[in-house]
Amino acid sequence: MSKYALAVDVGATKVALALVDRQFSVEFKQEVFVKDNPQLWDEISEVTEELLNQAGGSFIGVGIGSAGPLHLDSGAISPVNIPVWRRFPIVSKFAELTENQNVILHGDAMALAHAEFRLGAGQGVSNMLGIVVSTGIGGGLILNDSLYTGETGNAYFIGHHTINFDGLQCACGRLGCVETYASGPRMVAIAQDRGWNGESSFIALAESARQGNSTALQVIDEGARALAIGIVNSIGSLDIRTVVVGGGVSQAGDVYWKPLRHHIAHEARFTDFISDIDLRLAQLQRDAGIVGAALGVLDETPATSLFQNAK
Repeated sequence: MSKYALAVDVGATKVALALVDRQFSVEFKQEVFVKDNPQLWDEISEVTEELLNQAGGSFIGVGIGSAGPLHLDSGAISPVNIPVWRRFPIVSKFAELTENQNVILHGDAMALAHAEFRLGAGQGVSNMLGIVVSTGIGGGLILNDSLYTGETGNAYFIGHHTINFDGLQCACGRLGCVETYASGPRMVAIAQDRGWNGESSFIALAESARQGNSTALQVIDEGARALAIGIVNSIGSLDIRTVVVGGGVSQAGDVYWKPLRHHIAHEARFTDFISDIDLRLAQLQRDAGIVGAALGVLDETPATSLFQNAK
């Protein structure tokens, strides 16, 4: 009989839940939308109970990957884009709901980095930075073949690195964060402020850019530049060369990747030791967060010991 982890991927727009077995097969995936949802935890609880019924007696624990910041000492989360969850005790909530104390919490971008390192685009490297570019922007680090969580579990908080100290105010409160310019919704908002009148989604903005709309092209170029600056700052500090980029924005194709590669090369040319950057598209795409969350419970490699089982 297969053994299953309940995987929970807490993002800025939705919470995805699924069962994942030891072969990392994702089954029975469901999503609960976050925005303006006062019943968020109640709906998550209902989905969890459905999934536990599907798993039967083969359920072994809960792996959670969440947007940050995290509070691992108390097993709580305060996602920037979910204002109703501040120090929300997600570990104890799932432990009580599932009647299982094996609940592992780590960041959503760390989950992507871990999954891509073990199963996707990061296979074969010892050091890499994984980045999620979607509703928000987050990062996760693999150093010396292990997931690096940092002292509080919040490494690598790249979306809220400021690249313009006189810039736009971010939802986190700081000025000029990478996320303020480079996330999907922020690029859409900036384009609309400049007169672009397409549908309010990055998919529509990218399609408009492919059709030659000058505003869409300019805003995507600026967003890619903002992310490129964050990437070059990061890998210059870490002295690593492999970067894996996932999330919905990363799937836009050449209209996004061409300017991103251009700006990374331009920024890196000022520092010789980071000129040879290995930029890779995430392979696991939409399931990367789910698989990465499950790895906290299922992975038997030394990286697992870095996760926190906070109660």
